[in-house]
Amino acid sequence: MKRLLIILIALMVLMSFTVWAGGHKESVKAASSETGKVVVSEWKIPFLNCLTGPIASIGEYLEWGAERAAYEINKAGGIAGKPVKIIGIDTAMDPAKGTVEMAKVVKDSLVALGPVPEPVIMASMPIAVESKMMSFTATTSLEYAEKFFPWSISWFSSTEGKLPPVVTAWAKQFPDMKKVVQFVEPYGPWPGMAKAHRIGLKKAGVEPLKDVTVPRDAITFGPLVVKALEQKPDGIIFVCQSEKVAKIIKELKNRGWKDMGKLLIFNSADDAPLYTTGGSALNGVMIYNYINPNIDSPRWDAFKKAYAKDHNGMSPPSLSTHYYDAVYMIKEAIEKTGVTGDPKKLAEERKKIADYCRNVKNFHGLMFTWSMKDGIPTNKPLFLFKIENGKKILVKEVRE
Repeated sequence: MKRLLIILIALMVLMSFTVWAGGHKESVKAASSETGKVVVSEWKIPFLNCLTGPIASIGEYLEWGAERAAYEINKAGGIAGKPVKIIGIDTAMDPAKGTVEMAKVVKDSLVALGPVPEPVIMASMPIAVESKMMSFTATTSLEYAEKFFPWSISWFSSTEGKLPPVVTAWAKQFPDMKKVVQFVEPYGPWPGMAKAHRIGLKKAGVEPLKDVTVPRDAITFGPLVVKALEQKPDGIIFVCQSEKVAKIIKELKNRGWKDMGKLLIFNSADDAPLYTTGGSALNGVMIYNYINPNIDSPRWDAFKKAYAKDHNGMSPPSLSTHYYDAVYMIKEAIEKTGVTGDPKKLAEERKKIADYCRNVKNFHGLMFTWSMKDGIPTNKPLFLFKIENGKKILVKEVRE
């Protein structure tokens, strides 16, 4: 009933709003695009994001990545000779607000970024699908993104195919580790990620113990830690929000936990609060990630330097590159398929972008090159790190 109400609201908005292009009327040259020439004076890409609310810190760096790509692209001459502008749209993690904003966006946008996160994705992406407009849900799992194919693509391959190998690699670092417990927060794809971790543990010959559920509103963690330690684990995996991970690790240390390498943090917790709250308590702890901050690349070095300048010296988090790459993929799709931005060709050109991105070959992302097959990446690695003094030291690169 709640979802039906949200969709009805969205349909009302679709009927009532005037032409939209990322929050502004699209400026178009008077000349026709019959000759295949670009007719827009500026490419506007709306980004449905959470800029306020409980995950605003994540939304900020996702937006930063997209803006960084736009800055670089414009400095190099734009997309097909025209500048690109990212239009940040705050959904405040509210599904109803997300549907209202998506209903505006689909009126005449060529393509969109987001939505973020999963509750807003599930509520608003059906509007993008109905309007046949590509929207990049680049921070969610395949299991969520594939529901909206072909009008989205996944930044990840199957959770149960991708995550077990990195957990197996971690477990094999410690032959004496026989039992592992997980702290799991029931949010979005996180329980599914915990399930994939269990597969990886079993492949390493390690017994997964009963998960300890971390409530969304948890403030104190002593009772949860006691519950975990009562199972006498040799190792622990954290599948919860970054600040909670840091506080649980501190509580574990206070209660005598010493073997820090046998603590593994999942990639979604690689966010500033993990490091600012955890501090030196994180030294020796392992974390897996989709990016390797230690690669030697002028492009990555420039990204890191710019991010540190804007974020008090912090390193870019795991998800910070995703919408940066998405903007570059949109650029490539527009230029390679001859998209013009002509409103009369909106449906045709939306499809061109979607079709191109679903099967892009050898896309040069910020960290590495990959290809897509029917909307799913085929050759992205995962990285296992040890944390030392707030830095990530590479332990192993893992591929499926």
